[in-house]
Amino acid sequence: MKNLIIAFLVIFFAACKDKNSSKEEVAPDYSTEFVGEYVTQTVNGGNSTSQNWVVTRLDKNLLNIIYTVDYTLRDQGLEVKRKFVYTLKNVKAIDKLNFTISEDANYTDDGFDKVRNVQGNGLKITDANGNIKIGVTFRFSDIDGTNVSNSDYLEFKKK
Repeated sequence: MKNLIIAFLVIFFAACKDKNSSKEEVAPDYSTEFVGEYVTQTVNGGNSTSQNWVVTRLDKNLLNIIYTVDYTLRDQGLEVKRKFVYTLKNVKAIDKLNFTISEDANYTDDGFDKVRNVQGNGLKITDANGNIKIGVTFRFSDIDGTNVSNSDYLEFKKK
């Protein structure tokens, strides 16, 4: 009888083991690490840009970035202002510090809707003062691969 009780307990404990232990590990969601508003400004002679990102979470490890660039170009007393607004809706968070952009993005050029290929890799940085920044270099091109331009390295500071 004693052996029967021990055998029953062994079978009972084996049947009650954690059923989740055999499941695959669930990949973490890093998208929340980047959510927020970021800004940067550049100046080159009389030309300047004011750039703004509004980053939101779309899904697990997927971000949406509304990227606004206000250009001010000055030459020979003439000032020209232009505004581009990119909608980047397929930005992939790779880990808690990195994301990648590689998509054909809709954008407006002073109110006219266009499409452009945008590529880049972002890196989240925390400086010595605890300020959060995202460093990135962009590659822009027309959909057919023509009119390629690369941005300088930019650091967007979190507001």
